[in-house]
Amino acid sequence: MSKEINQNELADFLEKILKNSIQFFKDRDLKNLKISLKSDNSQVTQIDIKVDSYLKAELRRFDKNISILSEESGSSNRKSNLLWMIDPIDGTKEFINGSNEFTVNIALIEKKKPIFGAIFQPMTNTLYLGGNKFKPEKIKDEKRSSLISDKKESLPNVILSKSHSNFKEEAFCQEVISIHDNSKIIRMGSSLKFCKLCDGSAAFYPRFGDINSWDIAAGHAILNASGGDILDTNFKTLSYSNKKKQIINGFVAFSKKEHLSFLKKILL
Repeated sequence: MSKEINQNELADFLEKILKNSIQFFKDRDLKNLKISLKSDNSQVTQIDIKVDSYLKAELRRFDKNISILSEESGSSNRKSNLLWMIDPIDGTKEFINGSNEFTVNIALIEKKKPIFGAIFQPMTNTLYLGGNKFKPEKIKDEKRSSLISDKKESLPNVILSKSHSNFKEEAFCQEVISIHDNSKIIRMGSSLKFCKLCDGSAAFYPRFGDINSWDIAAGHAILNASGGDILDTNFKTLSYSNKKKQIINGFVAFSKKEHLSFLKKILL
């Protein structure tokens, strides 16, 4: 059993190691980027592998007894009630295409629930943090701001993936727009979509297709801390484990708990 984590100390630690990960991205050489295909036909680069190794080494230094599940290297099972879930580059397509809309994600899971999350955008040096015992914040360079106090008046915008949207998601957007004529659709890559929910720039993020747990665990923790949530398409609570293949068959994410009744009217 691992000891209880002090989330203020955890936030300081994750800020340090994530900001240090800029070293892997600052001289991004897209022309000489080595790209491989994984067994599921998704792309992976040598930078994914380097960041993965770096993060695992640092997280073990924080507490060697916590299990780690990574997109790129599977799981290390330990007798712990805690689990690190990491995605060294969330938005690999965006990274390969030269966009800045990719992130490095770390989530801490306890008893199948995300209790702390960190989402770092290396190319803008922007970090989002939040946990069940840590007020969510955004750190841009050295400037800190609260995601709660800065939260906008919950604009009824819908945010979608830049590269994965489907007909059902587009139909959902049109349904929201028909009710709120001041709504708009925002398209974005990686876990930055959750960050837009956290700061109130959007109210809804539907994903009606399969997605891996490490893609959303960090965003889930920060969104919970910011007053929102992510539920599956049957409006049930999501859970996370250390199984290598952990596919989530769609979800709805929303910026405020008050939005849940509106979502049920549209989707049920």
